[in-house]
Amino acid sequence: MNRHYNAIKSIVKDAFELFKTTIPYPESLNRAIFVITEHLDVGDIIHPSAQLISMKDLENLLFAELQYEVNTSKDSEGGEYQTLTDESGHTPWYRDKVSDDRINFVFWKRYKKYLLNIKGWSLDTVNRLDEVTDDIMERIEDPSVLNKSFDRKGLVVGYVQSGKTANFTGLINKSIDSGYKIIIVLSGLHKNLRSQTQMRIDEEVIGRDTSDQANVKRIGVSTLINEKYINIDTFTTQDDKGDFNRTFAQKLGGIQPGSDRPMLFVIKKNSSVLKNLIRYFNECISTLDTNFIAKNTDGKTILNNLPLLIIDDEADQASPNTRATSNDDVELDPTTINMCIRELLTLFNQKAYVGYTATPFANIFIDPKNEHSTLGKDLFPSSFIISMEAPSNYFGPVKVFGLNEDIDEQGLPIHIAVHDASQLTSSFLPLKHKSDAIPDHIPESMKEAIMSFIISSAIRRLRGHGNKHNTMLIHCTRFNDIQNAISKYVEEEFNRLREGLINDDAAILATFYELWKRDFVRVSTIMGGSVAKWSEVKESLKPAILKMERKPHLINGSAGDILDYKNRETVGLSTIAIGGDKLSRGLTLEGLTISYFTRASTLYDTLMQMGRWFGYRSGFEDLCRIYTTPDLFGWYRHISTAFEILRKEFIEMSRQKSTPSEFGLRVLSHPDMMTTNAMKMRHTTTLPLTYKGKLTETSTLSSEKSILINNYSAVDDFIRKLTVQHYTIKDNNYLWKDVSKNVIVEFLDSYISYRGAPASNTKRIIEFIEGQNKDVKSKMIVETWNVSLMSLKRNDEDQLSIGGLPFKPHRRSLKEEMYGNRLFVKRIPGSSDEKIDFNEQTELTSHALRATEPRLNRPLLMIYPLIIGTDEASVDLVLERMPFGFAISWPNNNDLKESTYDINRVYQELEFEIYD
Repeated sequence: MNRHYNAIKSIVKDAFELFKTTIPYPESLNRAIFVITEHLDVGDIIHPSAQLISMKDLENLLFAELQYEVNTSKDSEGGEYQTLTDESGHTPWYRDKVSDDRINFVFWKRYKKYLLNIKGWSLDTVNRLDEVTDDIMERIEDPSVLNKSFDRKGLVVGYVQSGKTANFTGLINKSIDSGYKIIIVLSGLHKNLRSQTQMRIDEEVIGRDTSDQANVKRIGVSTLINEKYINIDTFTTQDDKGDFNRTFAQKLGGIQPGSDRPMLFVIKKNSSVLKNLIRYFNECISTLDTNFIAKNTDGKTILNNLPLLIIDDEADQASPNTRATSNDDVELDPTTINMCIRELLTLFNQKAYVGYTATPFANIFIDPKNEHSTLGKDLFPSSFIISMEAPSNYFGPVKVFGLNEDIDEQGLPIHIAVHDASQLTSSFLPLKHKSDAIPDHIPESMKEAIMSFIISSAIRRLRGHGNKHNTMLIHCTRFNDIQNAISKYVEEEFNRLREGLINDDAAILATFYELWKRDFVRVSTIMGGSVAKWSEVKESLKPAILKMERKPHLINGSAGDILDYKNRETVGLSTIAIGGDKLSRGLTLEGLTISYFTRASTLYDTLMQMGRWFGYRSGFEDLCRIYTTPDLFGWYRHISTAFEILRKEFIEMSRQKSTPSEFGLRVLSHPDMMTTNAMKMRHTTTLPLTYKGKLTETSTLSSEKSILINNYSAVDDFIRKLTVQHYTIKDNNYLWKDVSKNVIVEFLDSYISYRGAPASNTKRIIEFIEGQNKDVKSKMIVETWNVSLMSLKRNDEDQLSIGGLPFKPHRRSLKEEMYGNRLFVKRIPGSSDEKIDFNEQTELTSHALRATEPRLNRPLLMIYPLIIGTDEASVDLVLERMPFGFAISWPNNNDLKESTYDINRVYQELEFEIYD
């Protein structure tokens, strides 16, 4: 009896899970392999590429592949999820039907078996997928109830490259089993992403290679033992030109309501494709009898009892309406893609729309009340939002970059700082560059990255990954001509290294050795990866580079730009991918190890989606590297922090049973968020902002000469005005009480905060202070302030002076490498600084202090003279003037009012220019 190798591997993995509880590793893995393979015959085993001569070959191969998988995933836990829902007009149905065995699960059972036996998923992971897709099914609508009109809209929020495709593939399988007749998958803007998604759907839903229309070539789920091919009407194929075509669809026939076969479409978000699809369905209406048509409220004939499910992958891209409209004229036409999707939905009496994204800001900012007379309601996920937590083995933003405020989350030591590219004055692609900035070389950092790719590939071979996909990413610009030039020089450098390794060039081998010793030994040791001997790595370099594609793969819209992982599945594709926009979203780079990324943007969703290195790196996390600038690394860490704050707020609102609409407002109120293109937020004309109960501080300062001089002067003038009032000295610090709000506002107005630090932006703080004038109680809270000039203990020889007062500055270290004029020091106040204006000693926490007198009714402004040094060595930066930071301890008083500010104006103030 023939047995597939992957199925055996999956069973061994499950056996290991049992044995590991009582037997230590590696004996537990050896025991699992022995028990499962003991009664097998090597001649019955089907392996996609390896030739197994003996059972010893099988045992060695299983151990080589599984030793890294079980060690990196043995502590992995499936991601939890939280839900916000609005049950208005909705009747739960799915779980009742499941418990009563009223759904014949054919597609889902087949997909579940495929995940377990072919993909090698653990049972716990599959059960987690089962659970969350059950929850989504519960929140859409029962498609089997005849003549019942419904319109459900939801959103599933995951992490970049975290398994959203598997989630919506599971949803498709269950929806077909439950009775949805028409499934449309909207798969990004580019043909290569659409083809990639179609391939997954072919393997995991359809079970047939749609590129071969003449024959039924069974793949994926239909190749399982005892599983037959189930016919589905597919109107798109995985070919490069396999998107929906009305002529092709008409040859297949129209809608056949009496058939059990569902209709499946995988299409781009392209206006002509969507319009053709709309036209096709309109033409089908005239061919149907009265059981399958109905009249909507406007008397228009629409499709009935043919329930539609639209899956919108990357739902924040193109789908939201970004056309600026006046608030009193919702009849102005929306943007084309948004209009087409809404028009498509209006053709059906029963429809559900489920969006998937890792960056949900644009979707949440859609006005939930916006409704067009003919297009109906906008695409706001009014029915539900499900937020997926990442599994513990997910190689994601927090794991890679760490968090700003959490010393336990410092990120992995895989970041290599790039200093010779994407700088304001660098010879290779300056930060501000245009399409004609064609480079005549590649920088040394990129050459090193190529070497790292070769070394990581060689070590992966030693770990039994020789037949796995292996990819390097180079993403520096969106301009095709520049990408072409980079490709040319990358090819030259790659071939230079290739020839050197083939010919055992001593100088080149010495360079590889130095990089391996300096970087790979260190990182693998820190991360607990196995460290191979140099002699082993050296022997593996040549076969590793010989397997690699000699020419880099350009992914920029040119012909044949699709990475052909599918046809190299058995032996693995090893290549360098160079691109821009097409690498920014959705496209999966299999086995991505080395990323060279210097393309700048400060929009959260744009940067996060560009992070193709996120995903699952079982067995080779320690071999991954991200070459990027210190500034970009800092932004990714900041974004990781902001996303985690957002997810924590989501969890709290889920606990409070909030609705999706209420969540939208909560997102906007966070003072740190620079989230998405302002045009996608156009429906919210004012934005709520509150500092109540917070500590605001200038954790990021500017080293720009004019700003340092300005702020030094602003503080000097401020202190001179304060010295006319009585002050006390407490623990070397100067303290003024009962300072007028006007003096505070005048100082803040004269102080220039760092442009990329929204929370401490003085314009926003002033708007918040002035906003308290609307109410007598809130006005009184900010009418008088306490102020302190924070100083260390002074000696005559080391004291300085500001505003006529002697002081000794505080020393703060840079938490990230200085880049441009950005000084990130993370935390300015000391742990007890907020207590300075309390008359008695207190053990209250900072949070509790802000709800206690005197803070409850009086803000505290703390001024900090600073010396900035490096973290590793006590080397102080030489700056034009001493930088001054500040911190504000705000009352946690419910009488404080939310402030509002105009979105367009504030985004113009705070949003960095996007350099490309």
